[in-house]
Amino acid sequence: FPAPTSAAPAPDRRVPRDRLVRRVLTSGGMNEAITFGFIEAQAARAFLSEANAGGIISLANPLSAKFSTLRPSLLPGLVDAIAHNRRHGRRDVALFEIGARFSTVTGETRGVALAWTGAPAAEHWSCASREVDFFDVKGVVEHLCGVLGASVRFETATRPFLVAGQTASVFVGGMALGVTGLVAPALAEERGVPRQDNVFVAELNLDALPGPRPDAADRVRSLPRYPFVVRDLSLIVSDTLPAEIIRGTIQAAGDKGPAPLVGVSFFDRYTGKGEADTVSLAVHLTFQAQDRTLTDAEVQQSVDTILAALVEAHGAIRR
Repeated sequence: FPAPTSAAPAPDRRVPRDRLVRRVLTSGGMNEAITFGFIEAQAARAFLSEANAGGIISLANPLSAKFSTLRPSLLPGLVDAIAHNRRHGRRDVALFEIGARFSTVTGETRGVALAWTGAPAAEHWSCASREVDFFDVKGVVEHLCGVLGASVRFETATRPFLVAGQTASVFVGGMALGVTGLVAPALAEERGVPRQDNVFVAELNLDALPGPRPDAADRVRSLPRYPFVVRDLSLIVSDTLPAEIIRGTIQAAGDKGPAPLVGVSFFDRYTGKGEADTVSLAVHLTFQAQDRTLTDAEVQQSVDTILAALVEAHGAIRR
C-alpha cells in the first residue's frame, strides 16, 4: 500500500474532557440526553439573556417552524425533555447534555447543561423526603469544575428566564463561565412542565473549562501521614453577606498562615435574639500539613490571621 501523504490528524482534546464530564455527571445519578440542534425561535428567545437577545441564527429554509433556529443554549431542549418525562409519569428527573450552541455573538461554542426536578436521590424509609434545591445544582457545578481543575465562584445574577434570588453567575477567575438557577415557573409551565414543579438548571461554557490533566482520573494520592487539626469559629456577620464571600475570605487568609488550611465548612446558622440584620455562623476550619505535625501555636496563628481578615473585610464579630 502507498504511504500516506499527510500526517494523521491531531487527537481531539475535547474527547477526554467530554468523557470525564460524562463520567462525573452519570456517577452522580444524572442521565444523558441528546436533543435537537434546531429549535423553534420562541424557545430560543425565551432562554437568552438580554445581552445575547440579538444573537439568534435563523435558518433560511427550515423544515418546519419547530426547527427554524439554531439553538443558542442547551437549556430549551433539556427543559422540554423534563416536561416529556413528567408527562409519562416520571417524578424525579435529572438530565444533562453536552453539545454545541450557536450565536452570531459568540459563534459556535460547546457547552454542558443540566436540568433537575423532583427528589435529589432515591427515596428511602430512613430519610425524610425533600425536593431538589439551588444548592444541589450548585454543588454539582462545583464538583464538576473541581474535577477539571477549575476553582469557581458564584455571584448573584439576574436572567429573564430564571427566578430572581435563586440565580447565580459562575466564574472561573475573572471569566464568566455560565449560569445556574431556578427556571421561572411561568416559562416552565409554558414548556409543558407541571406548575407545581421546580426545575433547576445550569449551563457552562465547556470550551472555557480546562481539560483533564494527564491520568487525572487514575491518579492516586497516599493517605496523609500527619494528623489534621480542626478548630471551630463562631462569627456574627451581616445577614446579607453571602456564604461564598465569607468562604473566599477565609481561604485567602488561610493561605497566608503557617498552618495549611485544607477544609472550610459551615455547620450552623442562627438568627434570633441579638442585633438586627445580623446572623451567627459556625465554621469548621481544618488544618493539615503534608510534611509535619502542626503545633498549637501554628494553628492558633492561622486562626488569628483568618479572624483578622474577616474583621477587616466584613466587620465580623467573634462570638
